[in-house]
Amino acid sequence: MNILILGGGGREHAMYLKIKNSSLAKNVYISPGNAGINDECRININIEDFDRVSQIVKEYDISLIVVGPEVPLVLGIKDYFKNAMPHLFVFGPDKKSAMLEGSKVFSDQFMKEAGIPAPMASSANNLDRAISIIEDGPLPIVIKADGLAAGKGVSIHHDKKSAITKLEDIFKDNIFGEAGKSVLIQEFLEGEESSLFALLNGKEALILPTARDYKAAYENNQGPNTGGMGSFSPGEALSSSHIQFACENIIKPVLDKFQYTGILYIGLMVDRENPEASKVLEFNCRFGDPETQSILPMIEGDIVPYLLWSCGNNDALIPKIKDDGFYKIPQKTGCALNVVIASNGYPSDYDKGIALNLPDTLPENIHIIHAGTEKISNKIVSNGGRVLNIVGYAKNLEESKNLVYKFIESLKKTSELSDFFYRNDIGSA
Repeated sequence: MNILILGGGGREHAMYLKIKNSSLAKNVYISPGNAGINDECRININIEDFDRVSQIVKEYDISLIVVGPEVPLVLGIKDYFKNAMPHLFVFGPDKKSAMLEGSKVFSDQFMKEAGIPAPMASSANNLDRAISIIEDGPLPIVIKADGLAAGKGVSIHHDKKSAITKLEDIFKDNIFGEAGKSVLIQEFLEGEESSLFALLNGKEALILPTARDYKAAYENNQGPNTGGMGSFSPGEALSSSHIQFACENIIKPVLDKFQYTGILYIGLMVDRENPEASKVLEFNCRFGDPETQSILPMIEGDIVPYLLWSCGNNDALIPKIKDDGFYKIPQKTGCALNVVIASNGYPSDYDKGIALNLPDTLPENIHIIHAGTEKISNKIVSNGGRVLNIVGYAKNLEESKNLVYKFIESLKKTSELSDFFYRNDIGSA
């Protein structure tokens, strides 16, 4: 079959590499893609223009669309093609389900109604109401823009002054546009964050390899929140008991309410000793970035049958493993670790168009996943905040970490990396 991936970041490049090795994939196209993907496989269109996507589906005889980023899902791409082309498989949730990511306020209200464990939170759609919540509540607090803000809509505040300044930026200066018309003000939780990904087909769930990601820009989890500066898989915090608790108390209510299909990402704050203390920090309706870059190398075998299974193809034959009360996708042993190379200034202002001199050959078990790159005059240049992902696979976390950082050191000797930065503590802190 011919497959179309929508998106152009590191997550989509990682998907492309995994999907193109499928025995079911005849041709794999990506729109818009990035400089790490062959030009003949890239289709440069606006992926939020569903009519144009529909034209591409017809022109290239596409049987499966794999949606990478959240925006097309929140805009209702699944619903569009369900009506326009019922025969087409679209991997991802429908518009209503995608609101679990598209609106923090909607998600919080659903969790309260469903009894899903989550931090205490209140919403506000104006500055005065938001300030009153802060004045009456304890510190620290978390402020979240209600809508999609490219991973930059969350801030943590240990004093009321900085919190009020942030709220003024959101409501007065409109820094998040429509995404900031409302905010969710949430209690700050202590603990260990972990990422749980489940593949759902509307009735059942399959658990993917777990992961841990690093949101803060700088070492020791300092600096502003970003889209993610690195990850490793499997994550260390989630035991089978944690996952079983999540399946029964988080995933099942989502399935019951939404008949959810596609990937459900659950950001969890966990206590390693007490699974029942786990709480949901956020839902995402798609693969995470940068977790995908470390999760996909840990999945054993062909991923396309699982994507089709999630889309409702009952003929898809999928291997699955029974664990303590839940099913999971077969996983490799070992560990995959991903370090993000970002442009100086990210997640704020940064320069683009900086030339990248990348090696033609790579060490065994090392991959360069492109994110914010473009090809200009046959040269690869930076075109985003997160530019590259260096992914290494080894038999354990320590060895994968050493493999990646050793390669980055060698890269610094042959490439000009002074315009970029990365965290040195992925897999450690």
